[in-house]
This record gives sequence, C-alpha cells and structure tokens, in this order.
Amino acid sequence: MRPTKLGHKNWMFIGGEHTGWRSAVIYTFVEQIRRHGADPFAYFEWVFEKLMHNPPVAEHENLLPSHWIKVGADEAKPVEIEATEVA
Repeated sequence: MRPTKLGHKNWMFIGGEHTGWRSAVIYTFVEQIRRHGADPFAYFEWVFEKLMHNPPVAEHENLLPSHWIKVGADEAKPVEIEATEVA
C-alpha cells in the first residue's frame, strides 16, 4: 500500500495537464505483463523494434501486451544490440 501512495504523490506532476493518460497506458502495460510473469522491459524492446518498421494500422492490435503474451514472450525475444564504447 505504501509504494502506491508514494507513487501517487510522485505521479501528480508527471508532465503537463494532459499527459497523465500516457503514463497510465504505460503503467497498465507494465502491470499486465508483470501479472503474467513476463519481463516488461523485454516487451518494450520487442514492441519498439516492431514500431520502427511502421507496421500497417491493421497490425497494431498484434503489438499489444496481450498478443505478445499469447505468442509467448520467450519466442518474441528482442534483437540483441551490442553497445559500443564512445570515447
């Protein structure tokens, strides 16, 4: 209960007056994925990789967490990108 109350205080000023809904969507996705025992970070890596290729509107529903969980979070592993050191 305490983390929720502390979070509520921090989330009150999350940007502008009309930006709270974006955060609500992201938090909903994260919690939906966590409830199924999957890794939210892996989902966001996977979905952002898909979004970079501009999928048609008809395929947007396939990018939702529920679809990602159905196909199996293990099968939809994100592409590993090697980090390079910048001097």
